[in-house]
Amino acid sequence: MEGCVLTEGLTYEDRSGTLIDWNLCFNADGTSSDRSFRSGTPAFMAPVLLDDEKIPRRTLGHDMESFFAVIIWVATFTYDDEAAFQVKPLADILLDQRTAPKHIIYAKRSWFENPEGFWKSIVEYFEPVYREDIGFLKCLFKLREILYPGTFDLNALLSGGLDKNDQKTGDAGPMKEGLFRQCMKEIDDYLGETKGCYEMEQIGRRRAAEGTDGRGAGMEREEDEGEVVPGQ
Repeated sequence: MEGCVLTEGLTYEDRSGTLIDWNLCFNADGTSSDRSFRSGTPAFMAPVLLDDEKIPRRTLGHDMESFFAVIIWVATFTYDDEAAFQVKPLADILLDQRTAPKHIIYAKRSWFENPEGFWKSIVEYFEPVYREDIGFLKCLFKLREILYPGTFDLNALLSGGLDKNDQKTGDAGPMKEGLFRQCMKEIDDYLGETKGCYEMEQIGRRRAAEGTDGRGAGMEREEDEGEVVPGQ
């Protein structure tokens, strides 16, 4: 569809294929259709998508919340002892077929929005290789704070205490692109690379050059203070 902000100007002449998962589709302006957002694996879905309240659109922020859930799952999974994994809080609740979506919402909010709860119910059940990786834990807690703003001091927590330090982070962009960029930077920093941030910047530059940065059409382009430039 010509002029559609979601496809950045691409039309059927540029790409062709088969469309599936229609319940995840958007209108051309980025807003949701009348279809439900409840599609996916509940254990990995953003809590708000499992709720009954109507939301205007599915965003990049929701995708990053799913990625966050996958990271936690990988760090918790016990490859050589399924029974040991099954009794961990993450698996005990999320793998129970009797668990209703609302209970998954409560569980995730209890774990993710409370740093102490996240530490005690999630991190302490990580496999040793992840639990002992301080760099990984710092990255994970930064992602948690971006996605689920709260009050905590990670350094104090890692040293055996927990002080309050209000550092709430917001993102007014309809598609939560700024939030997505923040998370990508934290992941890049942990991995010691710039690939994620660089590709996001490339997308932003292409939009600006083509005049498809989405201003006035539900997408806001944000300038990062710490812009990553290869070679610098």
